[in-house]
Amino acid sequence: MTDTADILARFETRQDHIDLMNRYAHALDVRDWDLLASLFTEDAGFRARMILEGGEPDADNTAVDGRDALVATLRTIWDGLSATHHMLSNYVVEPAADGATARASCYLRAHHVGNRERAHLFEESLGRFDFETVRTAEGWKIRRMAENLFVMLGTAEAFAPPPA
Repeated sequence: MTDTADILARFETRQDHIDLMNRYAHALDVRDWDLLASLFTEDAGFRARMILEGGEPDADNTAVDGRDALVATLRTIWDGLSATHHMLSNYVVEPAADGATARASCYLRAHHVGNRERAHLFEESLGRFDFETVRTAEGWKIRRMAENLFVMLGTAEAFAPPPA
């Protein structure tokens, strides 16, 4: 039988991961780049891809390694948008037996609005974020992340960079 301390530790790990995923979405939507950076390990990796018919992943359309490069990449993309709105759900957290690492995922619905002359354009992504996390002295951090998109509505032209 599982003791109360073990149950509490599992609950805390689950809630910590849900909070981590929610902070990721919040950091993007309010463009808090310092908060975003604080969620990742220095050597973090990020991949984004479409999931094709039959559930097969397409080739990565974005691949970034390193926390600073990841934040810079997202910041450049966000400079071409006037607003974003991320909603997350269906959280799954699977701690490893060592208690130092975990896998987590959540479904996403992300609405992106173009800026300036593209303000009438939008793109909406439906998919799943997959995370590999590690426990650090500062709490759980994202070591690896994959953005798997199942459906894209609107147009990718909403992401065009702002005029120079």
